[in-house]
Amino acid sequence: MTENHSELHEPQGPVHSGSGDLNINPIYVNLHESVTEQARGPRLTLNDDLRWLKRRFVAPPKLDLARSMLLESQTVLMTGPVGSGRRTAAKMLLNELPDDQAPFTVLDDEATDRNETLTKTKILQGHRFVLDLSNSDERVFLDRLRELPAFRTELHRVGAHLIVVAPDSFKHHVDAELDKHTVRIDRPSSAEVLRAHLYAEKIDLPAPLPDDVHSADHMNSSMSEVATFANLVVQARRADPDGDVKSWFRTAVTTRKDRRGEVAEQMQKHWRGRPRAVLLAGAMCRGATSDAVFFASHKLVTQLALDEDEDPRLEQDGYRDQLSELEISVTTSNRIEFSKPSYDQAVREYFWDSYPDLRKQFCFWVDQVIRDPLLTPQNRLDLVDRVVAEALRTSSPGHVRWLIERWVFPTGTARWNQLQDFGVRALILGLTDEQHGWFFRRVVYEWSRNSELPAVVGQILVEVCVEVIAPRFPSQALVRLHHRARREDGQGNPTARQALSALTREDPLLWMLLLDRLAQDVDQDKDWPADLFLFLDLADPWHISGGPQPMVTDAFVRSQLVLCWNKALISAADPVWLRVCDWLAAAAQTSQYDALLWLLVEAAYQNVSLLASLHVVARDWSASPNGRPEAAVRLSQLIDVAQGLHATDYAPMPEEAVR
Repeated sequence: MTENHSELHEPQGPVHSGSGDLNINPIYVNLHESVTEQARGPRLTLNDDLRWLKRRFVAPPKLDLARSMLLESQTVLMTGPVGSGRRTAAKMLLNELPDDQAPFTVLDDEATDRNETLTKTKILQGHRFVLDLSNSDERVFLDRLRELPAFRTELHRVGAHLIVVAPDSFKHHVDAELDKHTVRIDRPSSAEVLRAHLYAEKIDLPAPLPDDVHSADHMNSSMSEVATFANLVVQARRADPDGDVKSWFRTAVTTRKDRRGEVAEQMQKHWRGRPRAVLLAGAMCRGATSDAVFFASHKLVTQLALDEDEDPRLEQDGYRDQLSELEISVTTSNRIEFSKPSYDQAVREYFWDSYPDLRKQFCFWVDQVIRDPLLTPQNRLDLVDRVVAEALRTSSPGHVRWLIERWVFPTGTARWNQLQDFGVRALILGLTDEQHGWFFRRVVYEWSRNSELPAVVGQILVEVCVEVIAPRFPSQALVRLHHRARREDGQGNPTARQALSALTREDPLLWMLLLDRLAQDVDQDKDWPADLFLFLDLADPWHISGGPQPMVTDAFVRSQLVLCWNKALISAADPVWLRVCDWLAAAAQTSQYDALLWLLVEAAYQNVSLLASLHVVARDWSASPNGRPEAAVRLSQLIDVAQGLHATDYAPMPEEAVR
């Protein structure tokens, strides 16, 4: 699952947190706008996704059984046919649980860094987990089965719930104990799913559904295909707002019609290489000018050496004659179009399906064509969408990676910045793909550990982590941003450090995950300079001492804070002492004064030099205009207690000092 795809393989607004000025680089602003715009809409959180799904969800058969089992045993192994909506059903069941404030985490089969086992997953009280193994290989599936008993023990201890989504094909690996918690759901009614999707868009369907809708291919396909068809109906309404439901349906059915058989018949008539190259170029570049399509087709003819046995050029049919023979029209604005809806898509699918040995060559060709000045920026984005769609549909994510890295890594050419936008587009499409998203998250992970990564690619990494990965896989975004923060020079905006600060401030679970990573490395004597500053960002006393259950009072969190504070105090860096002063100020104004101050003392415990430094810093700070002498006095008292001096003589800080 973690194979290296550095080569082309065969199928298989700026974030800112904290004080100080933010100097925005104009080049970066353009990049930020490119990433956020190409993410296609506002950044959706997991809760947004759950609300969207709830309005369109149709319960599949046997969901009641899964619900009862989840409430009884806190664990369900959910299987079912491909396309039955297992993952959505799992999310909806967990979303029904009464504590809607409990953390909700979607785990996939990624085996990355320190999160390679379930037993290292952070579990909070009432936590809700979906473990999605629907696209796992057999090895990963077996690894997860071995880890489940220990993971479930911890789940039960804290009242957490888990639904494992598994493919039918691996059911025989499940042991007798887990088999007792297995529910195989069936496919819900396509008509009801379609009705629910359209009702959410304020489109009421006729009852019964038209015959052409019932018989359409999508009605017997996956739930995602039904959702795609519903989206086509919505698009038809947008294009023809004065039409009615039946006309929108007819348009959607026509658009969705499978025309690959028609393309196969056309191929029988046009068996020579050049007309086939024209047909593929027209399908890939539909909407471009006829000249742009011609030169694109000529590049393909040359690349595949299709012209070696051809007649002299002037003895061949003219280009416009070829277009007419291929039933490709040229609009009055000189743009290439196909007369039949979705015919261009069928052509693309035909070529990728029929010539798997040429898929790599098609990608080389796209890389050449996208640089052609005859194409408009929109033509190029359309070309990216189309090549990525075909590569992912045919399970060739390595081809997409090759294109991404051709376009986003600097080459020194004048046109490089524009190519970067296309690389970003392809990366976002890959990251948001249900089947292959894990592959592109792995690409971003490998980039994040590359100390030689160009700064501008590092900025792309930060943006896609925040805008694309974090909403659905926040812990994976955190891992990647942490690796990048250790390796960046801090000159770009936003930096990975700033992004981590913003994400962890929004999510207590992510805050604890990052603290855990920092504490583990301190414990193992790993020294990354960036980690000190990441810790100081995390160690905001106001953030961790507020709320009904302050994080600073959690025993495990305190032990990790002590470990990290000890390393920070030993460094004796100026920012460390500034943060100590923040803790003194917070201690004087919150109810957690002893918890904050004693943690500092504990971090310096048995180190007379560190305790002395704490005392001096507190004394000097208390004499400053913003200092609070009572906090410095209390810290000195606790230092004495730590050294065994007059431990019983000191009362807690007076209530009137806390405000």
